[in-house]
Amino acid sequence: MTPAAVFFDDARLDDVADLVTATAGVAERYAVPPEVMDRSSAMAAHPRVIAIVPQPAQRGFADVAFPPHLGVWLGGVADPGNVGTLVRTAAALGADWLATGPGSADPFHPKAVRAAMGATFAVPLLEGVRMQDLATREGFAIVAADPHDGVPPWECDLTAPSVLALGAERDGIGPAITHVGSLPVVRVAIPQAPGSESLNVAAAGAALMAEALRQRSSVA
Repeated sequence: MTPAAVFFDDARLDDVADLVTATAGVAERYAVPPEVMDRSSAMAAHPRVIAIVPQPAQRGFADVAFPPHLGVWLGGVADPGNVGTLVRTAAALGADWLATGPGSADPFHPKAVRAAMGATFAVPLLEGVRMQDLATREGFAIVAADPHDGVPPWECDLTAPSVLALGAERDGIGPAITHVGSLPVVRVAIPQAPGSESLNVAAAGAALMAEALRQRSSVA
């Protein structure tokens, strides 16, 4: 995706010479003072480069793989940092797409985009997808991450077309699971040490997506 504008820290142009060359075709490029870069960024340390990039067009079911090898659905994941981390993880571990459902943060929230570290543009994102919407499709199973009860992930066949459903850390996907229609549902739980309560949803999602990739790789 071509940036609309690019800003470079004029005190560190030599450090980003390759990016200066790579963006030669961008109409608007500016070298600006470090203090301007600092004020323009939400990062703890001011960046050497800031790009203004158009938000990707909204996608629908017709734009992504169905049935997916592995899709990811988020219900009630309200923290944009967790959503962004899961976007980054989905891109890194080979998910076909990631969909946000009711109660989940906007994947284009600044905090989510920062946590995604560029993966916002690397994996297809669907917004406003209800479990009822997924139930209009067929040919895959819902793998529901349950913090309380379920089979260990290595006992679940994650090589089959699946949508991994992740929810709030305490309640999982909660009542959403009642809206799956005729889709098969497998509840999966990550074993934890005695006395622990629950995993962060981004950590749980990473563990489950990594197991799915391991299983698919072992049969490839």
